[in-house]
Amino acid sequence: MQLELVDHLLLLGAVACAATLVRLMRRRDGIGRGYSLLVGALLVFDLLAMGGSFGDASRFCGVVALSLVVLTVALPWVLEHGSRWGFARGHLILVGRLASLRASLMLGSGLARQLPILEGLALLDRAGVDAALAHFRQLADQADDGVEAAIIHEQIVSMLFHGQRWDEGIAHYERRFHAGYAALRPSLALGLLRAYGEAGRLETAAGLLRELEDGPVGADPSTAELLGQARLTFLAYAGAVDPVDEVVTRARFADLGLTAATAELFKGIAQARAGEPRDAVATLTKVETLAGPRDRRVREAARSLLERARRVLSESSLPTVNQSTNSPGELVDSGGVELEPELSGYVDLVAARLRGWLSLAPPVQRHQRPLASYAVMFALCLVYGVHLVRGGGGLGLLELGALSEDLWRGSPNAWGRVFTSAWIHVDLVSLLFDLYAIWLAGQIVERMLGSARMAMVTIVAAFAGMAASVLALPWLWARGLDGVAIIAPTGGNLMALGATTAALWLLLPSRTPALAPRARRNLIVTLVLLMVANLLTNLPGMPGLSGGASGGTSGGFGLASIGFAPVALVVTIVFASVLTLALPLDQPRWVARALGACVGATLLANVAGAVLVAQDDPETFLVDHRAQRCELDGVVVHTPLGLIPVTDPPELPFEVPLVSGLVDTLELRDGSLVQLAVHRQAGAADAESPALFQAVEGLSGELSATAAGSLPEPFVELIDAEPAGTWTATDLWRNGERVGRVIEKQVSAGADERVTLMLVASPASALEHAPRVYAAIMREAKAGSALDGGRCEIE
Repeated sequence: MQLELVDHLLLLGAVACAATLVRLMRRRDGIGRGYSLLVGALLVFDLLAMGGSFGDASRFCGVVALSLVVLTVALPWVLEHGSRWGFARGHLILVGRLASLRASLMLGSGLARQLPILEGLALLDRAGVDAALAHFRQLADQADDGVEAAIIHEQIVSMLFHGQRWDEGIAHYERRFHAGYAALRPSLALGLLRAYGEAGRLETAAGLLRELEDGPVGADPSTAELLGQARLTFLAYAGAVDPVDEVVTRARFADLGLTAATAELFKGIAQARAGEPRDAVATLTKVETLAGPRDRRVREAARSLLERARRVLSESSLPTVNQSTNSPGELVDSGGVELEPELSGYVDLVAARLRGWLSLAPPVQRHQRPLASYAVMFALCLVYGVHLVRGGGGLGLLELGALSEDLWRGSPNAWGRVFTSAWIHVDLVSLLFDLYAIWLAGQIVERMLGSARMAMVTIVAAFAGMAASVLALPWLWARGLDGVAIIAPTGGNLMALGATTAALWLLLPSRTPALAPRARRNLIVTLVLLMVANLLTNLPGMPGLSGGASGGTSGGFGLASIGFAPVALVVTIVFASVLTLALPLDQPRWVARALGACVGATLLANVAGAVLVAQDDPETFLVDHRAQRCELDGVVVHTPLGLIPVTDPPELPFEVPLVSGLVDTLELRDGSLVQLAVHRQAGAADAESPALFQAVEGLSGELSATAAGSLPEPFVELIDAEPAGTWTATDLWRNGERVGRVIEKQVSAGADERVTLMLVASPASALEHAPRVYAAIMREAKAGSALDGGRCEIE
């Protein structure tokens, strides 16, 4: 039951639609309800096509659904991020084009109303401030809606500020808006604060900052970063060099969402306003070097201020703002900004508040992207993609580096699989859930604790969990705890479990006091749901599969499982918790280096393990080391430990039913069904139909059987070497589609009873994954005395 490429893509499309719908329900971002209805309809259409609800047309409908999802969901998402990238780098013409294309694809979103504003921004980039102002003034004259008009006038104010026409911008704002309007529009307030500072109206700037602190912005912890920017702007124009220099020197500007170039610009402004032109020139000169692609306007502002500061130096006079004339940047011979006692006291208060917030906020890493999280996500996707391309079922997993009890018991290179197995996922849904968990947790963990500790709580924690699951086996067996003595073949979900655990600890109020309660609650609920889903889908045991070896055997077989070893889950959680709680948030540099060295050493060990695993031949090993002896209704077979007895067959989503016998759990984990079963039939056998039809009542009415097509070479050799009539191979069909294959061997045939050993696979290609192993099991099968309870024992 392996999904084809279209099925995988349909599943990805459904996940994309569901994620988009959740985002729209939580935060519309100005997007209309019509688009939400469209995405919901696409989600239903995608699921129906994936479930085959359209009959013979399901594949065609699936292609249509995929095309619609790509055009209306995936491509707009790409265009949105492209627009943000362009806006951050000042490519406003590109922003307008991308936004226009996005609006045309998102039917019912109402984004077309924003296009005239984006056209104005493109004009700013193409023709300058005056052309953009003419465009927005024309829009303002045509605006009928009050809200729309207010947004347009905000853009006019912003355009004037962009052209450093501070007085005009202030006059337009004060003419169109009431005094407290900017306190409700934080982005506008930041520009207005700078304008008041440039115009020398520090008293007015102080009043605006008070309104921000006392209003909704000050009451919402989620806007603390923006409020910090406003305080830093005010302090810079008030000439408060020490608190501004402290932010720059301690590299805390990243906590305020600022770049290094912007921080130096504020420091230069503060030095110029404080009457230190020589220091201001030295500081502003650094801006050009530090400026990145996003700092175009910062460079322009620094050049303008640098020119004025150099002019002051050349005139050998001290800079100050002539507050009596409101002329922006006019310099006179005084010792800097002269503040009234009340305003000076407020400056000290603002500086103390900024220092207090920075002392509570954990230091943010300089790189804003969680690179370690992205690297882990990329590696997990790469490994899954390799397995998807190579295929091979359960044996393909072993060749890729999965762990099994057979290999752990006998292969000299098995320790390397402790590392390699932790990177493997076997189904797309689990991979997507884990990728989302790592991405979400990485936004918290890596930005607060750094890349080294993020790698520790994901990669190293997963390795520790896999190692614990195998090292604890002898101890668990000795105490009769076979129910938890399990080796998990793959461990990709352990990395997500470790990252989620660390993020949940960091979301405690004592660790992130500045985080808004609503944001904290949303993150905790999401991460807890992801963790619960992770644990539930990986707990050991499957209904209907028996476990436990027969008494008196060494080691024991353990509970049958296609899930995870409980030991691995517990150790991963504990390991991630200790790493998160034992070390301080603001860790010393030597600790970060030690953690980085530990990660590096672990990855080198991982590479060495992968090299050893690549030298293994798992199929040959399993043929030569089948350590399990099982009795199936009087037939003795020798199998790998991955085949487990089924006593009460559950219903599984395969075209061929599961019957009492042995099932290959590694194949089952990879999405295929391979099982061994025995059928005893009194009298002569029916040569026209496989024994499976006699074993399962009513199956002959659901499926049809024909002679099998080309068989794997090991089975061809077996059939040719045995007398005619000993072997039978048939293909099973449903509605014209081949859904399985049965290979039967007559173990004994008497006048009164025939005993048939059946090897059943669904889909039929599953037999091609490990043909030599299955052929060896069938070849050596023979009648024998029943074991105690008809169970398996380890030889």
